Amino acid sequence: MAGHRTLRFVLTAGVLLGVACRVTFTDDVRYTCTSDGDCGGDGYVCTARSGGAGACCLPSGGEVCGDGKDNDCDGLVDGADTWPQEVCNELDDDCDGQIDEGFDLLGDPNNCGTCGRLCDARQVCVAGACVTPGEANCDNGVDDDTNGKTDCADPGCNLSSCGPGCQCQALQRAERNCNDGADNDADGQADCADSNCAGAGCFDGGCVCANLKPTETGCADSADNDQDTATDCADPDCEGKACQAGTTRTCAASACQCNGGAPVDEGPSGGLCRDRVDNDCDGLLDCAEANCDMASCNPDGGAGCRCAMGMASETTCDDRQDNDGDGKTDCADSADCPQGTACTYLNMGGQVKPGTCNAAKLCQ
Repeated sequence: MAGHRTLRFVLTAGVLLGVACRVTFTDDVRYTCTSDGDCGGDGYVCTARSGGAGACCLPSGGEVCGDGKDNDCDGLVDGADTWPQEVCNELDDDCDGQIDEGFDLLGDPNNCGTCGRLCDARQVCVAGACVTPGEANCDNGVDDDTNGKTDCADPGCNLSSCGPGCQCQALQRAERNCNDGADNDADGQADCADSNCAGAGCFDGGCVCANLKPTETGCADSADNDQDTATDCADPDCEGKACQAGTTRTCAASACQCNGGAPVDEGPSGGLCRDRVDNDCDGLLDCAEANCDMASCNPDGGAGCRCAMGMASETTCDDRQDNDGDGKTDCADSADCPQGTACTYLNMGGQVKPGTCNAAKLCQ
């Protein structure tokens, strides 16, 4: 049974003074109205807008989007007319089917990661997290991130540039260009004279910074690499360093001498017939030396290679290895493994099978 509401009022027009009038409203009837007073009370309000006629309505709460009802009795149903501006509150304030659209939760410092999370004034929002940025400029004398530390003294500047040829290291400026004649880190020392340059290259090559000065390292190029007017072995920096490629010659007593003045006879002892070095500096090495004849020329000293008649010769033709280092393996090395020589090969199943070298330099 429908409920009802009663509105009582007194007529004062004409001579009918003191006559009471009572109007009863039932809840299952839609009543038109121009003001809330027309709706009989009990929480009912008039939906009239801008002075026009409306209907009596009982609000059920905030407007619910998409249900076809004027839930808050403001005369607007769902998305009709205008809606409030969207607010970052995890609600669909403007009733457009989207929640918190227009808010960048990944980069908004006022809503960082979630609505209402405010980053500190010195922080920025990065991927939804409030972070304190590092020093923006490590060479301007300004504490950019206002943390009380400026430029290289700020840990955020570690390994960052502090100007041309300068890099922040261990909270200090450090020289990084050691070949430009400039004091890049402004510590009063330039290039090799700066301890930051230890081990760095200098000039045009064949030179490194060592002991706070340019030091010759190219001792076999006939060049004064460290620009101290002394070349190769004549430069004390080269003492004990190699001075001729492919030999044991080293600088000793300002001269390039074989093994530093103590040449070693090339021979089978100590593996000198397979070390690819001209140990006695006679222009011959390994198997080319007469006293290496019949010595092993295998890198590991094995029997797969023997020196013979001044040349390395493959003696094992069934191990699928290039024992004499001539780029040819087993049967492919026909000079050492001629047709008919015993060999091994892998069959289709990957098994090792015995065979002999054929005319096509293959094992079968």
